Amino acid sequence: MSERKLGEILRERRESLNLSIEEAAKATKLKKSTILALENGDYKELQEPVYIRGFLKIYASLLNLDYNKLSTILDEELRLAGNLEEEEKRDIRKLKPLFLLIIIIVIIIVFIFLIAFRQGPLGFIVRRETRNRVEISQQIEKPTKEELQPLEKLVSEEPKPKEEKVTIKETPAQVIPEKREVSVEIKGLDYSWLRVIVDGNKVFEGFLNNGDFYSWKGKEKIIVRTGNAGGISITVNGKDLGILGKKGEVLEREFLPE
Repeated sequence: MSERKLGEILRERRESLNLSIEEAAKATKLKKSTILALENGDYKELQEPVYIRGFLKIYASLLNLDYNKLSTILDEELRLAGNLEEEEKRDIRKLKPLFLLIIIIVIIIVFIFLIAFRQGPLGFIVRRETRNRVEISQQIEKPTKEELQPLEKLVSEEPKPKEEKVTIKETPAQVIPEKREVSVEIKGLDYSWLRVIVDGNKVFEGFLNNGDFYSWKGKEKIIVRTGNAGGISITVNGKDLGILGKKGEVLEREFLPE
């Protein structure tokens, strides 16, 4: 099975079930172009690998095929087509913040170690030697009484400045700006793949079924990307926007605070 192409397996299975492209598209809610792209191995037409896997899972369920075996063939063909290299590069970019966090933690540990070292016996000796040197220098530079008398006389003869009344202006109370946020509520109307990113963090990626309900809140923005825009209903900041798009449509929307 692994020597055959994925498209051939899908096409032969569909034809053995006497299903046309139109019937398969109607049963899976996928576009005809999506099914043709899967059967022809035209993966560039289907964009990102995560979408291709989602489409294949839906189509394999209709054809009663083992998705796990098909996904292995799909990954080999995506790697030959160069699609997986871009996905792996994105995964590496996601790991960069983790390395940065590790470096920060190491710096903090070193800083704590230095503080503990200064507070220990050796640190006490260093501080005592430093304090002795300061006391010696102060004794050397301390002026005599004869040197201080002309200065004290000069200070006593200086006229005292007149006291001026200072009026304090009352400043109006600061107005604390109201905190803004963006909220998104999503209800599943049909089987659909969905990814949600809140303030730069991916909080959900998977498939929705009819009746599923999720809600998220963010401070900066929320990005919603779906492989079946007609399969979800969305409410943003308390406003019901209805169905996000057409059935089988791949769509991404960004929502900001109001």
